[in-house]
Amino acid sequence: MSSGPMQDSSLEERILSQEWFYDFALPSGRRTKLYIPEVVEHIHRTRRDMMIAELEPLFAKYPDSLSAIDIASHQGWFSLELAKHCKSVVGIEYQARHVESARLMAECLGADHVKFVQDNVETMASGKFEPADIVINFGLMYNLENPIGVLRRCREMTRKVLLIETQCTILDLEGRIDSGDWTATNYMHGYWGVFAGNPDNIDGSASDIVFYPSPKGLCWTLSRLGFQDVRILVPPPGAYQQLATGKRIMVAAYLETLDRG
Repeated sequence: MSSGPMQDSSLEERILSQEWFYDFALPSGRRTKLYIPEVVEHIHRTRRDMMIAELEPLFAKYPDSLSAIDIASHQGWFSLELAKHCKSVVGIEYQARHVESARLMAECLGADHVKFVQDNVETMASGKFEPADIVINFGLMYNLENPIGVLRRCREMTRKVLLIETQCTILDLEGRIDSGDWTATNYMHGYWGVFAGNPDNIDGSASDIVFYPSPKGLCWTLSRLGFQDVRILVPPPGAYQQLATGKRIMVAAYLETLDRG
């Protein structure tokens, strides 16, 4: 577990000299400056609260022994939240600038059991990382050109539970359509909408073509990949507007049904 926050004013000064995507509390009590509007920052707190509430039974059952992987870890905020409950955390992020920021913050907060790695989960080879008990994937699925391939990587890295938070299409389409010829049909289990990506955005996609999942399409795909218990989580009171209205969803996918007794 963590060795505790570093009382290093030079580290804090480096952190406070730049703007951040997340509201971090530093050991001195000072807080990071944001480059996003405060009203948007509320999404991070809603995600964190939903994550912790869903994982609380696992934290209670396996105190201080769980491992975690944070896919698209960005500046490390959710990795460091998981680090409060897990023995080890690995954050995987494709943008070097975000990896550097996350490592700086982890050093400042004394989270020496958290490691940040620069890699692209969409293109990396199968089997590159050891599986972890908990895998989270927040704000990524709607920034991908190959979302099914990423879900396969998520599946192979997950021992117990995968949490996905994503923008979604809201609308769901399903039903039988012709397949091959007019005498045969196949069943559509939701869908993935095609959108333009924005590689020029430092917090956006790596591709100029991306796919947004429909809720049913994402849940069915996770079930198809072998997850046994797949649920869309209910946002808490006061949740960020997009999560409260279903424009974004958080899905929990377990490899085995969790005993919550």
